[in-house]
Amino acid sequence: MSACFAMSAAHGAFYVFYSIHLDAHGYSKTAVGLLWSLGVVAEIGVFVVMPQLSRRYGLRAILLACFAAAVLRFLVMGWGVEWPWMMVFAQLLHGLTFGAYHASAIAAVNQWFPGKSQGRGQALYSSLSFGAGGLLGALISGKTWDWLGSGWTFSIGALFALAGFVLIFCWMHEGLAVNTGKPEKTPDPVQ
Repeated sequence: MSACFAMSAAHGAFYVFYSIHLDAHGYSKTAVGLLWSLGVVAEIGVFVVMPQLSRRYGLRAILLACFAAAVLRFLVMGWGVEWPWMMVFAQLLHGLTFGAYHASAIAAVNQWFPGKSQGRGQALYSSLSFGAGGLLGALISGKTWDWLGSGWTFSIGALFALAGFVLIFCWMHEGLAVNTGKPEKTPDPVQ
């Protein structure tokens, strides 16, 4: 859940300032709209292939790839805005940083909160990540945009994504359960 919080915080500047960032660097309204649309298309494309990805790779590996992609994406957004092809690349990464990430995070939450507790788990996930994490990311980007500039503000987003990567790398194993140092309990098949 901490990594999910970090991923949403990483997206703070993107959701608040991305259009403004592009406009300030001479992108037309049409180009801005097309870039947003490209991100949505990339996300949908990943949702389509997610079952195959999940069968081939574990959730931990997918989440690590998503967080690594987010680090790269926000650095590219912040420092590569003068090159339209880099903005296209950054928006294609939305397929990983939102599509694959969200699908994998929901799958992980469903593993941690089995059966009738899945609704509570998903509510906790939504409130901690999109709610609290998104709020913190938006607040920080609002404070740093004029003070530090767009490059550094998006870099702070990349640092949040890096923190999420480290959390997953250090505290989750391939089975995706939290690594407490204790053996996992096998779920009761009757539940």
